[in-house]
Amino acid sequence: MFLLAKDAIKFSILVGLSAIFVDASIAHGLLWENDPYWTYWITKTFLITTVFLFGTAFLGIGIVPGLILTAVHTLILEIYYQWLAPVGLPQEPEWLDFNHLWITGVPVHFLAILGGYLMALWLWRRNHPVLENERGETWRFVVYGLVTAIIIVALDGILTQLVLLRDFPGITFFVQRLLITFVFVCVWTAYAGAGPMGWSVGALMLALVWTTYSMYLGPRGLPLDQPYYSGYRDLWWLSFPGGFVSALIGWWIGVWLMTKRRMIGVAGIAMLAGLLGVPPDPATAQSRGTDGLVATARASGEGLRVIGADPFAMNSTVPMNGTIAIETVEMGNRWSHVQNTDDMQVSAEFTAGDAKYTVKIDKPMPRHPLGSYTTWSGAVYEHEMHGNTGIGTGKLPKVRPEIALWGWAEVSRNGEVIARAAPAHLMVLTDGPIQGVMLEIDTEDKGLIAEPDGYINVMWPKVEALQMPEAQERTRQIIGWVGIAGFVVLFGALAILDRSNNASRPKT
Repeated sequence: MFLLAKDAIKFSILVGLSAIFVDASIAHGLLWENDPYWTYWITKTFLITTVFLFGTAFLGIGIVPGLILTAVHTLILEIYYQWLAPVGLPQEPEWLDFNHLWITGVPVHFLAILGGYLMALWLWRRNHPVLENERGETWRFVVYGLVTAIIIVALDGILTQLVLLRDFPGITFFVQRLLITFVFVCVWTAYAGAGPMGWSVGALMLALVWTTYSMYLGPRGLPLDQPYYSGYRDLWWLSFPGGFVSALIGWWIGVWLMTKRRMIGVAGIAMLAGLLGVPPDPATAQSRGTDGLVATARASGEGLRVIGADPFAMNSTVPMNGTIAIETVEMGNRWSHVQNTDDMQVSAEFTAGDAKYTVKIDKPMPRHPLGSYTTWSGAVYEHEMHGNTGIGTGKLPKVRPEIALWGWAEVSRNGEVIARAAPAHLMVLTDGPIQGVMLEIDTEDKGLIAEPDGYINVMWPKVEALQMPEAQERTRQIIGWVGIAGFVVLFGALAILDRSNNASRPKT
């Protein structure tokens, strides 16, 4: 039984959702008892939908086609995780071992996906009457989708990755883009049409889908490099417009080829041959696209050091004198230390009593060691903490520092290193109940064994210099408001226009 284009899309999406549910609930929940993180589920759903959409157009639906396509999908999946991508991204990348991939992975994934397929087939047959064995134009439609997707991805590789970003993002990046683009082009064309309005708006939406996927899920660099993620500038100022233009041009070419029906098959074979000839790493990455919000601060002169059993007893102090320089780069807060580990450079020298201390912090603390509260991947700007906020300690009043960071500190006393990775917290405050620069080292556990009190807590009462990324933040907020308002206006206008066109058509 063969399906027409829209039905093939519906059935393939149903298979994708059913199969990923069985995989999550039974394979990973009941059998393996693990969670490979959410990028796995989304990327794999696209992979399942792609394989079954393309295969269903040629084989139709049924038990035998299901067995064949499930086997093909299982092989592609294992190859993907063997050579192209680790599981756990963007949280904790882990390359799977031979046992989980080929010994248990093959039969478990085959059965899980087949179970999802059979469930989808049962639901489909209960809700759709049996039709004659007629391919219609479905095979040409999916070939058009594949050819158009390859053209768009290839153009984006040249225009966006090579020209604008000057960076080769890795083979895995292009494989993921191709899966997303093929499914999107097919679904969008089936429901929005292949006219100029349909594919031009579709190009805009595809660029938005690409950017969103890259923001949260899509690593760059794999499989030959460590995964890294694009920053705000690369995503929205370069990748989004570059992807939009690439999609516009590529989709126009794809629609033109579809009108020349005899050229679709030839174009598909040519595109496949071109893909097989792409080398795994034709260029060395030139940039990492990890732009963030930079803030700096400095303080010097007389200050205080807290002493005694309570690290936050501000009435138990001794004089301190020194300097501190701070620079932080806040990369965002997407709750993945692979994506958003912030950057920091803190250098402090101070004298208290007869001891001279040197503190360096250049390693961020993406997560609290015990998970007690968030550390915002290392640095955060203008966010409430301490007091009754649940962030930090309740022994300090609620404050809203301009800069706050958590990192691992190297501490030296009189030229001798006494700690190489001590937990440190720093705040820069210009308003509120506490003002100045406060530097805490191991104040929670008091595990700094070389110090009599087990911790260091020093404070400069005045911030000499402070530079915050206010202009950058304001620009990003304006762009965000304009973007969301423009999206509403665009599709509101399209909906009104479509309704008017429908009303003006003669009723039959």
